[in-house]
Amino acid sequence: MDRMDDKLDALWVEYRQACPDPDPAPDFLPRLWQKIDQRRNANARVFRRLTEICVLATVALTLLMGAVLIPRIQAEAFFAGTYAEELAAAHSNADYTDVLTAGDIR
Repeated sequence: MDRMDDKLDALWVEYRQACPDPDPAPDFLPRLWQKIDQRRNANARVFRRLTEICVLATVALTLLMGAVLIPRIQAEAFFAGTYAEELAAAHSNADYTDVLTAGDIR
């Protein structure tokens, strides 16, 4: 057990030599917050730029739809009149005598 404790102590000494404690200084905490703010700002810049690109693409698509597509769709008249007029036009060829005599075989 003593041998394992010696190995562990040697490992701790090696670790402390590889990763020394930072020297405490009066500006340690402000520098730490400055690094944190720089990382936050870098991430915020990326998302801000992505948002600007998406908004710009949305505005361009909206203008395209408003200037080109909607006038084309509105120019095409789907119906020339009311529902009753469309039904009358669709069945104007049908004669009631044809309907009544449809069952007769000649």
